[in-house]
Amino acid sequence: MTDDAPPAAPPLPLKPFVSIGGLCEVIAFLSLGFTWLGSLGRYGWMCDLLSHFRLQYVVACAAVLLFALIRRRSWLGLAALISLLWNVQIVYAFHQTADTTGMAHEKPLRVMTFNVMTDNHNPVAAVSHAMQSDADIICLPEVDDTWRVALQPLRVKYPHHVEEMNSGHFGIACYTRLPVKSLEVRYYTVWRLPTIVMNLDHLGRPLTFIGTHPIPPMGEQDTREWRAQLSGIAALVAGLSGEVIVAGDLNATPWCEGMRLLRKKGGVDFHSLDPVWPPTWGLNLPMMIPIDHVLTKGGLTVQKRLLGPEMGSDHRSVTVEIMR
Repeated sequence: MTDDAPPAAPPLPLKPFVSIGGLCEVIAFLSLGFTWLGSLGRYGWMCDLLSHFRLQYVVACAAVLLFALIRRRSWLGLAALISLLWNVQIVYAFHQTADTTGMAHEKPLRVMTFNVMTDNHNPVAAVSHAMQSDADIICLPEVDDTWRVALQPLRVKYPHHVEEMNSGHFGIACYTRLPVKSLEVRYYTVWRLPTIVMNLDHLGRPLTFIGTHPIPPMGEQDTREWRAQLSGIAALVAGLSGEVIVAGDLNATPWCEGMRLLRKKGGVDFHSLDPVWPPTWGLNLPMMIPIDHVLTKGGLTVQKRLLGPEMGSDHRSVTVEIMR
């Protein structure tokens, strides 16, 4: 016998709480679940919030499909394939929303919308970018009192303008070289956020331009106010019989419920030969989405749509050329 104690057994390695495969399956279920919950936007604000990320769901569902093929999970692969096709067809529906049939051969009307971001550290470059667009109508959401000096070149170049700068991040300014019949600012929802309405003359015909910037739908109350503003603008547009353009940072992707209400109730649509799904907000972020838009009514067609470079804002400008 000996007094020496036997050596202690080495500690067992800790097992991970969730395996890599299990984690991948959780991500797979979330990706597929968000795809279908996002299709129920009219029934709840959370579902509508999920609807904005169709581009991300395309990538996620493709990754889930690959994972299912590698793991030989046929049921998961089928669900991923159906979800992938569902997202692709939603996005592709906004790849081209007009045709060239019957388009007039005339000088196109150029319109720019650019959320310059209130806290932009280089307002001079942002305004210079707007100037270089040489647009006939320019809409700049998110201008406040700190932008008054920077905007002076636009006031000089464009004989007609409306500036509503007392609404913080929801200030807005519009500039035009077209003949003006009337200019006004309308206020929507309990937040009284400004929307600029300009009644113009476009080649001898009346044209109404509406520039707006609703609140982001980030909660139940905000979503209610966001939908109310878009519905209010839709009601305004529905009562107009001539050519109409609605532009701005709508905080709405082409496939969300708020956009559906605007298009259905107002009679406006993208009417664009170019795709309207490329992201305009969230530069360099994985959650970038298209929320800056130009919609038309009355036989107007967007024949070209260009996105601008990074100019100190978290948005990219959208410049379109519109034909009858």
